[in-house]
Amino acid sequence: MKMKRFHIILLALLTASVLQAEPVEHENILKIKYGWVSQLDPYLSPLTYTGNQIGIGNEWWQPFNKTDKEGYPVRWSHVGAIDIHGLRAYNSAYTNLIYGLGGHAGWGAYYRWSWMAERLTLILGPYLELDFMAREIGSNVNKPYSFDLGMDVMAMTGLQWSFYGKRTSYRLRYRVRTNLIGFDFMPDYWQSYYEIAEGVSGTARCSGHWNHNVVRHELSLDLQFPHSTWRVGAEHEFLNYFTHDMQFTRNQFNIIIACLWHYRITPNKQL
Repeated sequence: MKMKRFHIILLALLTASVLQAEPVEHENILKIKYGWVSQLDPYLSPLTYTGNQIGIGNEWWQPFNKTDKEGYPVRWSHVGAIDIHGLRAYNSAYTNLIYGLGGHAGWGAYYRWSWMAERLTLILGPYLELDFMAREIGSNVNKPYSFDLGMDVMAMTGLQWSFYGKRTSYRLRYRVRTNLIGFDFMPDYWQSYYEIAEGVSGTARCSGHWNHNVVRHELSLDLQFPHSTWRVGAEHEFLNYFTHDMQFTRNQFNIIIACLWHYRITPNKQL
């Protein structure tokens, strides 16, 4: 009898350890993008520069846990991303050009509301993002380069709809983020080499919609086939910040092609 009880307790402990180590599924998205960009940097030039950019990025989605203590699907999940892109833009007269290299990285948590057997989903949550862009003008020896750096706490929301075929499945997703509060940094910017009193001293400052505006949104369609999953989509970014009488603006639109795959990691698993 004692041995039977021992076996029952041992089986319960093993079952609990297996459930605790239940793998959580990750969704990873590797993407390339190409598009159009418009850049205004009054430190380098009073003109607006337009051109093209190309970039790569990686994005991942994952629930914090697969189920809660009662066995229901966990509604809190998180998402992260990192993107790098380069641009080349000309002024309207094609007398000068700007090269740029930038990127952004972010992580956020969101809560999911689902209807119609998880086919329609609404997400809402905070998102923390770091953004950087360095620029160099082609022919200006007094002002050869410029850059901006910002970190923002953003609000994120999105809506997705899943539908299915005979041997395929599809997911249409729209997501938007906008900044709430954060900080940005600009180096010493002088409007003229001889008029240094009109410039901006390099400093970090608190930023929000009163002096720094960021909106990023994207529309994507995921297509799952028997042996691969692909994404086609488009994204748009608008960035505008200003200080004194200097205003910096970046407006870009990209077409995205990506590959998706899922993988699982079992936590606390011995090697």
